[in-house]
Amino acid sequence: MSHVLAIEAQADSLIEILADQCTDLETLLALARSETAAVEQGDFGEVIRVVSERAALGERLESYHRQISELRGRLGDAAAPSSHDAVTARSIELVVEIQAQDARTRPLLLAARGELSGENAKVNRARRGVVAYLRDGRHTASTACDRVA
Repeated sequence: MSHVLAIEAQADSLIEILADQCTDLETLLALARSETAAVEQGDFGEVIRVVSERAALGERLESYHRQISELRGRLGDAAAPSSHDAVTARSIELVVEIQAQDARTRPLLLAARGELSGENAKVNRARRGVVAYLRDGRHTASTACDRVA
C-alpha cells in the first residue's frame, strides 16, 4: 500500500511541475510577443530586457525538464505520457506558438541589424572625413600663419 501512496505522491509532483512548466511557457509566449513588438518599434532597450527575462525563464524550464525526467524515471510506465493529457497538449501548443513568434521576430532583428550596420558605416565614413578635414585644417592653418608672418 505504501508503494502505491509513494507513486501517487510522485505523480502529483509530476503534475504540479507540468502545470508550472505550462504557466512559464505561457509567460514565455507573452514575452516572445513583447519582443516582436519592441523590435517593430525599434525599442532595443526593451528587447534586451525581454531577452534577459526569457533567458531566466529558459533556465527554469530546463530545471523543470530535468525534474520531469527524473520523476518519470522513478515512476516508470505509470508516467508514460498520454496523448489525451491536456497539460502536455497545451505545453506542445505553447512551444509551437513560441517558435512561430520567434520565426516572425528573427527577420525583423536581421533587418534591424542590417540597417544599423549601414548607419554605422555612414558614421564611420563621416568620422574619417571629419578627422581628415581637421588634419588638413591644421596643416593649412599653420601654412597660413607662416605666410602672414
